[in-house]
Amino acid sequence: MRLLFESGLSLAPVLAFLFALQLVDTYRLVTLRRVLRTVAVGGVVALLCYALNSTICTVTGLSVDTWARSGAPLVEEVAKALYIWWLIRSHRVGFMVDSAICGFATGAGFAVVENIFYLLNLSGIGLLTYAVRGFGTAVMHGGTTAIFALISRNRAEMRRSHGLAVFVPGLALAILIHLIYNQPALPPTVSAGLFVLLLPVFLYFVFWRSEKALEKWMGVKLDKDVDILHMIATDTFSASPAGSYLRSLEHTFPPKILADMICYVQLSAELSARAKGDLLRREMGFPVVATPELRSQLTELAFLESRIGRAGKLALAPLLGASHLDIWELNQLAET
Repeated sequence: MRLLFESGLSLAPVLAFLFALQLVDTYRLVTLRRVLRTVAVGGVVALLCYALNSTICTVTGLSVDTWARSGAPLVEEVAKALYIWWLIRSHRVGFMVDSAICGFATGAGFAVVENIFYLLNLSGIGLLTYAVRGFGTAVMHGGTTAIFALISRNRAEMRRSHGLAVFVPGLALAILIHLIYNQPALPPTVSAGLFVLLLPVFLYFVFWRSEKALEKWMGVKLDKDVDILHMIATDTFSASPAGSYLRSLEHTFPPKILADMICYVQLSAELSARAKGDLLRREMGFPVVATPELRSQLTELAFLESRIGRAGKLALAPLLGASHLDIWELNQLAET
């Protein structure tokens, strides 16, 4: 009972802060289901790191404190970063706000498990000492992973690349912050206080900037999608610049593939417009429910994509776009 109480005392504010971030996400880019799944992933990562750190200490003969102030931050930040790296590379996150939430959730899940191990392995410490230490560590883990996610998402967008160099600066900063936090130079109360004061201000700025970027992208892309659908519905598409561009591909692709490409353009525009409509519904507080029609459309889109191949998708990029956000919005629909 005491274990549960003390664990909850240090972790409850962090988990409350995490779910507050999710509420501030006005467009509901990250669902509660994904938040819980990401917290669980962070917990699994903590178990793996605990096993690895224990093995390293046993093999090398280093004390736990020495390893915690030297190599453990590297191991733990790399391990947490791997999941965020996968989210970015697979376009599961599209903006800084959902990147920050997923990063903080991973760190929060990691801290839940780490603090339980910390409590089990230590005895004779006061309730206040444990609460402050646990709270500070949880905020640190959530903050460093959120910072890694933010920097990496931003660099991936600017460089239009997912190469290793994109992720190194964010990871290096996360490791450095973790190393500094683990040093005995500052009392736990001071370290925790700095994180609690600075992190909300930093994340508020990120949320504000990300929401502005999302609104701008939605406006521009929705206008383009509606224009394409209007031209197709009124039989004016062939006379448009987009139609002229497709006709220029007649000597490059067989007629059947070209017909599939036209169907792909129409279906992509329909799904893209629907994805933005879903975001607006979430912002207004209305539920978004998957329909059999949506599942059928996503299946058909995947079939058409396999038919036209990579060359066909590249040829259609000037019409539909091929940025990470175009792929992200399809992932959003698939997760509905």
